[in-house]
Amino acid sequence: MTVWRLHVNTGGKSIAQYCLQNNVAAMGWSLDHLTAEERKRIKSFEDYKVLADQIYNDYSSVIRLHDVQPNDIIWMRSADEGKYYFGRVTTESKWVFNESAVSVDAANQLTNIQWHPASITADEESVPGAISTAFIRGSTFQRIHKEGIEDYSRMSYNMVYKAGDDGFRYPSIDLKLDEEKFYSLLQPEDVEDLLSLWLFDKYGYVCIPSTNKISTPKYECVMLDPAAEKRKHIYLQVKKGKVDIYASDYKNLNGDVYLLTTEGNVIGAEEYNHIYAVSSTDIYSFAIDPEKANIIPENILFWIKFMTDVENINLPPGSNKGIMFDTNLSYSATNEFEMLSENKVSAYGDAKRFVNSFSKGDYVLFYSKGKGIIAVGRIKSDNPMNNGNERYHEVDMILPKSLPEDISALPALSPAEIKTILNRNFYLASTIKTPFLNKSQVEKLVNALYQKYS
Repeated sequence: MTVWRLHVNTGGKSIAQYCLQNNVAAMGWSLDHLTAEERKRIKSFEDYKVLADQIYNDYSSVIRLHDVQPNDIIWMRSADEGKYYFGRVTTESKWVFNESAVSVDAANQLTNIQWHPASITADEESVPGAISTAFIRGSTFQRIHKEGIEDYSRMSYNMVYKAGDDGFRYPSIDLKLDEEKFYSLLQPEDVEDLLSLWLFDKYGYVCIPSTNKISTPKYECVMLDPAAEKRKHIYLQVKKGKVDIYASDYKNLNGDVYLLTTEGNVIGAEEYNHIYAVSSTDIYSFAIDPEKANIIPENILFWIKFMTDVENINLPPGSNKGIMFDTNLSYSATNEFEMLSENKVSAYGDAKRFVNSFSKGDYVLFYSKGKGIIAVGRIKSDNPMNNGNERYHEVDMILPKSLPEDISALPALSPAEIKTILNRNFYLASTIKTPFLNKSQVEKLVNALYQKYS
């Protein structure tokens, strides 16, 4: 399949609503120089080309629209609403020249496109940066080549069409939260941002934005050490993919040099006192560290969430899942105790929606910030309930069987222990920690926590 982007501003006006209401992908080059009678003679794309060749120097976007294939996905942005929509090309979709749409400069059309919003909000934050930036410039209709967009588009369709209106469904995406998949979804500039932020977090170095120029191919940008008595420059070089970096190429830079390649090797850094090889694993761990989430760019957090969402979707349908759920210790000194003492799992305010993730029979693993999993229970209510600003499910507690007066004394499975026991990473910087767990994984954690209680 191919993923496309359609600009819907023709003649200074948006035809987004026209496309949505008529289930078409449309554009101009409407031959409005001709009479209606001349245009009505168009019965095929070859007929259209004969006329278009006489009028337009270039109408390549129309040619691409005509050449799209079934199961391709098209993205469209409605500037009036600030919303993003996607639609799948079906076997019933076909190119037509619609004479009635000449007045709105939208006569070239691909029919039978069922548009759907990217999410409930469908705004900038609900789509990856590679989609939103694809609308900045370029042709009216063009392909989106960026990493991860095909997988994201397929998953978006599968989430909307649980079974597929025409029985169609894209194959399941094999994604999970691991280092290799993580880097495969990022753009090179995303990795550059991560290295800069890692250096800021670790050493306090600050970036000079104006140094990020293509005229300096030996480094991505220059950073400064504000704590140094004398001005000290720090240079960065990043390569994405199986690309080796040779430290000797940077030996003459007057400052410290940090080199990162996501899948290759940094060769010879140990021979120089001012050149350092940065581990791609360290940068990945930094990106998914819940304590660093406040400085990780949203477009990177988007892909982390995307990977865990795919895992959640791929859980066996109808099976009971486990969710590590935050006890709200960051915002309340009492909510954690209330949940455990009253046998419930709760969320509050804007986070109330997360309680809807549970179904009867699911497992809740109570996650206390700074400690880890301190308790486990099983959802027993059929539907979530509301109590003012709180939404909650009733829970049958598995551990602990009885609650001590001081719940701070409860043993816990730390994030490192959870990762070791299940041999995988999790994204913990959210009310619900993702990905979700299957029953076998829950049982392993329950057994490990039981040992600590014993």
